[in-house]
Amino acid sequence: MSRPALAPANHRPLLLLVDDQPEDLRWLTALLHPHYRLAFAESGRVALQKAQGLTPDLALLDVGLPDMDGFALCRLLKGDPATRGMPLLFLSAHNDVGSRIEGLSHGAVDFISKPFHPEEVLARVRVHLRLASPRAEAVAEAVVQSGAEEAGTPDQRLLAAARQYIAEHLGEALTVNQIGRQVGLTGRRLLALFREELGQTVSGYISDERVRTGQRLLADTDMSVQDVAFHAGYSNAGNFATAFRERHGLSPQAYRVALRARERADGAPGVDQGPGGPEGEAS
Repeated sequence: MSRPALAPANHRPLLLLVDDQPEDLRWLTALLHPHYRLAFAESGRVALQKAQGLTPDLALLDVGLPDMDGFALCRLLKGDPATRGMPLLFLSAHNDVGSRIEGLSHGAVDFISKPFHPEEVLARVRVHLRLASPRAEAVAEAVVQSGAEEAGTPDQRLLAAARQYIAEHLGEALTVNQIGRQVGLTGRRLLALFREELGQTVSGYISDERVRTGQRLLADTDMSVQDVAFHAGYSNAGNFATAFRERHGLSPQAYRVALRARERADGAPGVDQGPGGPEGEAS
């Protein structure tokens, strides 16, 4: 198998290698340095900072990192307009089917198992760089158009990632430390981030999000109140009803009945909806 032709050093693609194992980094450096420019990170937080600052052409990620797993890093990179177009390849000893599926589901383009063949790594890197190049200009334009509001500050991006994780795992018994690990923050820093950006605790936000999710399901589906409670993360319908009543002043079933009645009234045919209101409306 032929290797990539050598290009002038300043024209070579930049690869970000993310691994906390020095021997793996040495091995990859010896393999890739003749063909590509390289940047290194031994933790997820450092990798996130370098990806945002250097905008590499491609990143090779390990799964087992000291501060966050590679899946969380992948999710953060794909959620940032500045890095979402960068191809992400996992190089990992976690080569079971579940790990492969999880990595690909978070947006990685490939998953190479350790130990791997040098020529295979070179071939896959070359292929994904070539596939990504036609999209580079479009991605750059999208980043410009997204503006500061979408990109936000680093803290706002971390908060958005935490909120997305919470929304995707409402059915679980979430803890502050668990959520923090997914976005590369300590539990204490996550608590401070929610207080600074949202003015509430993590547990308070989760409670509100569960009620909001239940409210949407009551309005948009015909699921039973028991099933709505389960999907919103409550252990039983009674707990959901108590939380819902505290925030809305009526039970979930009463809310649904009132909503359906209003929808029927709004859509009833032959009713005069002029300035005087519906004809024959009872006072």
